[in-house]
Amino acid sequence: MNPATDTAKRAAGEAALTRAAGGERLCAEEIVALYDAPVDEVRAVAHQRRLRLADPEAVTFSVGGNIDYTTVCNVACKFCTFYRTPRQEGAYSMSVDEVLDQLAAQVIEGVTDVIIQGGINPEIPFSWYVDLLKALKSDFPSVHIDFLSPEEIHGLEKLTGRDAYDILSELREAGMDGMPGASAEILSDDVRAQVSPARVKTADWLRIVDSALRAGVHLPSIGLVFGLGETLEHRAQHLVKLRELQDADLERGGPGAWMYKVWPMRLQDTRLNGVIPIDEDQSIIDQYLQQVAIHRLALDNVANHGCVWRTMGFETATEALRGGANEILGTGSINAVNSVMETAGKVVPRPSEPILAGVLGCISDAGFTPVQRDARYERLKTFERGGLDGAGNDYVGAFTQS
Repeated sequence: MNPATDTAKRAAGEAALTRAAGGERLCAEEIVALYDAPVDEVRAVAHQRRLRLADPEAVTFSVGGNIDYTTVCNVACKFCTFYRTPRQEGAYSMSVDEVLDQLAAQVIEGVTDVIIQGGINPEIPFSWYVDLLKALKSDFPSVHIDFLSPEEIHGLEKLTGRDAYDILSELREAGMDGMPGASAEILSDDVRAQVSPARVKTADWLRIVDSALRAGVHLPSIGLVFGLGETLEHRAQHLVKLRELQDADLERGGPGAWMYKVWPMRLQDTRLNGVIPIDEDQSIIDQYLQQVAIHRLALDNVANHGCVWRTMGFETATEALRGGANEILGTGSINAVNSVMETAGKVVPRPSEPILAGVLGCISDAGFTPVQRDARYERLKTFERGGLDGAGNDYVGAFTQS
């Protein structure tokens, strides 16, 4: 790189960081400039922002369920290993009773909220979704149900000829509590055309999420997935679009999205392996920690920012909690159910003590008090750290609950 250009970029990055430290909102160009600021300084400023916007003493986590009602999907994203064609091995679509049975098993294990999602299966009629929600709320009235994704709602628009607001309003009336802000990845149609050409387009994704918010549907999270061949400019534009979406709902008096998360795409087992370069593990970790910090500064109107331990490891999650994040996440929270198990003969595992011990230890090692929360961030349990035995065993038992 030209030394003069390098110097100019560093200066722009430091100027953007100074503005962020002063509480100023950054434009897309300034968000990009942060990538040239010293990473340790960016993380320090992001941590201070996190302490101001979220509980400075606590880090939250949740224990939730995850039910995938169908693997059949006609979108066929190149980065997806979940979807199946209708006659492919592993293809299934669950009945209402099968979903109810899965949730019943999870409730026994203490689950109070569940995410129910699947593929885009045009063979499932709209009435099935309405009937399922009514049955779920009848049998489990206290369980919070996050249902479908913007991609699935878009599929229902095509299936029914109705618009998202009408669909979401009827589903909400039937028992839908929330809609996860999934299927976003990178909100750039240029990128989406390369990695998921049949995916819901950016404008439709934003429209559907805004429709959900206007219909009073809970939006548990929004996010970004990096590593799909996008540029830094694509990432910055994605964040600005999410920030504008959040602004619009907050200005209406709504809560907006409750949490934001970022994570790297893993392409090794996908059709994009060999098409998009795959970084070494340490590079991914370094990029991830930088993303967590920059995104905390860029997305200044979402109080809760999550970090992932299941794909990144507890050590990296601990670092993220010191650099912008205030929530620790897994796939399906503490994974009360493995979302890729076969429908026939399912065995629902307990949220294992080693996993819970890892979560509590990760939070404590980062210097915070672990707090288990519900879907709306109300405290369910607070864990205070006590003493360990000489070998450091019985880690969960080292915490007392209140």
